Amino acid sequence: MANELKQVFSATTTTVIDLTADLTNNSVAGGTTLLDNSTELYPYAIAVFNNPGTFGAAPTNLSTVNLYAVLQDVDSTSDDTATPTSSDVESARFMGAFLIYDTDEEQRVSINISLEGIKKAYFYIENKTGQTITGTGSHIYVKVTPFTFAPT
Repeated sequence: MANELKQVFSATTTTVIDLTADLTNNSVAGGTTLLDNSTELYPYAIAVFNNPGTFGAAPTNLSTVNLYAVLQDVDSTSDDTATPTSSDVESARFMGAFLIYDTDEEQRVSINISLEGIKKAYFYIENKTGQTITGTGSHIYVKVTPFTFAPT
């Protein structure tokens, strides 16, 4: 049929956060790897949070791990300011929240996020689960795969 669209994913999934240390409740971490969307300019992405380890104890049901971005080269020369600290997201752009359930086990959660107007960005997570997320020995990951819609 005419005018049908299909979802088209980038050939590259970027691990934008790879933490090898524990992330305590109310702490912020990330900025590991730059997502470069400047060639494809895809307007959307799927972001996946994964903690292959566990939590300090069962997290609060329906608590969150919040995802933020600090945009790079926003006017072709300068970056957004200010980069988050370990306890404050500063002026980073809120991208979405991964809902966490109350089980002390590995949790993998995906959300769709907007990349409209974003050419490059560093990502950060904020732990709002009520517990420490175990990254020591098991890593804490966030992976981002840009996508768009194209005619079939």
